[in-house]
Amino acid sequence: MNLKIFKGFERFDGNFPTKAVKYAMEHREEAIPELLEIMEYTLSNAKKLAKEKDRLIQIPAVYLLAYFRESKAYEYVVKLAYLPDNQSIELFGSAIADDYARILASVCDGNLDPIKNIIEDSSLDEYVRDEALYSLLILLNEGKVTREHLVFYFKSLFNGKLKADYSAVWDELPSVCCLIHPKGLENDIVKAVDDGKVMEVLAELDFVEEQLERPVEEVLEELKDNEDLTVISEYDIYGLEDWVGVEDDEYDLDDDFFSFFGEDSDGEDDEYWDEEFDDEFDEDFEDDEEPFGKVSNVIPFNREFLVGRNDPCPCGSGKKYKNCCGKKGN
Repeated sequence: MNLKIFKGFERFDGNFPTKAVKYAMEHREEAIPELLEIMEYTLSNAKKLAKEKDRLIQIPAVYLLAYFRESKAYEYVVKLAYLPDNQSIELFGSAIADDYARILASVCDGNLDPIKNIIEDSSLDEYVRDEALYSLLILLNEGKVTREHLVFYFKSLFNGKLKADYSAVWDELPSVCCLIHPKGLENDIVKAVDDGKVMEVLAELDFVEEQLERPVEEVLEELKDNEDLTVISEYDIYGLEDWVGVEDDEYDLDDDFFSFFGEDSDGEDDEYWDEEFDDEFDEDFEDDEEPFGKVSNVIPFNREFLVGRNDPCPCGSGKKYKNCCGKKGN
């Protein structure tokens, strides 16, 4: 790769490329070709790179492209769904496990066919397909697709377009219908339960009835307030530093995070900051801990910490993660 902004950061080795990310955010046109090159190289060499645990440059690259709403990245983000042998998780970690829907929607060029193909392809990872399903709701929130279009598409899924493979896509489809208001889809949901395609407990038929009693506009407004169903934002870029791991205190992206919300990272109060909340917030940390603005120890990115959607939920409820804390909106 012919890198300039991220030269020397192909491997993090405990240091997040804070200054490079900051520079890229401020120089969009210069950064995009390099970010696309990183994605191209990563996907072309996925099998080899998936084994290199310290090679993480593709993570800020895909988030930055999503933040820039770069449609040229759409084909690369779609290709992630088709990587074999869990390579997408090995390369991108929680970007795939948690944020794939948001990234996919952020770079979508308006052509929904690639997203629909992922949803309908039973050979792909069921949770990647599930994320693709939710990306349609984000596009609805962004005004890129209409509710009417989604109702028509979801009806086609219920009626033969989606193979009865008892996957996470079937588990989530009734919930997704309820999130956009189930009007026009209620009979399809009930039939899917009767046909054994969806377990009744997952279809939540009582919730379907509750949603039907509400105005469509009210349900759609509620959908817009769901933080899980938003495009990638500046906030997400700032959060990468702590997620991947940082050792360099010289410059911290969190400085910009606090400035973005009207407060300096050194704790100086201004009109936006609640001093009483600040005191309570500090009490939640031990004496040897530092809130937000500084990271005194390296927190290395570790793909082993991911909770599988089919694993028992860590909260101890006894439910599967996908049906408990891992459910969209929780």
